[in-house]
Amino acid sequence: MNEQQFWSLIDAAWKDIPPADVLRKTGLITNEPDLIFELSEILCSDIALCLKQRLLALEKPALVQFIRIMEAKLHQIDREEIHFYTDGSDDGFLYCRGFIVGMGEEYFNMVDTNPSKATCDAEAEEISFIGYAAYSENFGHEFSRDENDIASGNPKEGWSMN
Repeated sequence: MNEQQFWSLIDAAWKDIPPADVLRKTGLITNEPDLIFELSEILCSDIALCLKQRLLALEKPALVQFIRIMEAKLHQIDREEIHFYTDGSDDGFLYCRGFIVGMGEEYFNMVDTNPSKATCDAEAEEISFIGYAAYSENFGHEFSRDENDIASGNPKEGWSMN
């Protein structure tokens, strides 16, 4: 599994539900907050189920690579300027980052390069943990998380921009 395959899996989960994918494409263009919140709900339920089914079909090495890429993407956007626009506690900020990744590569890149495009409190908790859940379900034990854990690296006193 490489980064292109990672993003392809996420896109494929959206394409499993064509009306949801159409809404996502509209959201990518308009970035309208009410639509983003609707997409957050769809991502947490229907799309998460589709993505999990796809992850359950992966061989162990590919699933581990998916998890590692997910961790890297969550860390890449674990930044003060993104937290400023998404808000949230440590957990809430993780769920916001899960939403950003779960929307796919185009949305991820948009927020990564222009954090003001992020929508405050748009979350997808399930996406943040989806690789771990699939691993546990497939292999009967939890994934061994290490220094690449997905927790925020924000300072104990919180990001200074808030």
